Amino acid sequence: MSAESKSSEEFLKENLEMPIATVNRIIKNALPNNTQVAKDVKSLFSKAAGIFIIYLSTHANEICQDRSKSTISANDVLAAVREVEMDDFLPSLEKYLGEYRTTAVSKKRNKAAKTTPPSSSKKQKVTT
Repeated sequence: MSAESKSSEEFLKENLEMPIATVNRIIKNALPNNTQVAKDVKSLFSKAAGIFIIYLSTHANEICQDRSKSTISANDVLAAVREVEMDDFLPSLEKYLGEYRTTAVSKKRNKAAKTTPPSSSKKQKVTT
């Protein structure tokens, strides 16, 4: 085994696993209540999720390169989902993206409102 491949494997092992608690929540919501899942399967799902992120990121990056772009956007990720023939997931991903953007705009407006003092609260300088 070369040093480069060992380093890639170590990176994968150390950095590309979802937290098991997150995997447990996803599994619990996806499967019937009476379904049991072995601990090693949860770990395998965690690793598979990391590998899928790499796979989808690679496709999104290729789409960017084809468009002479250097930044992956949400539209590039959605195009990558289409490219890997996972179109069934597009409606929920697009819905999530819309909700995320709406929430982000609201948070930004709320933050701006909190940091901008109202014009009526300015103190006037009194001269005597």
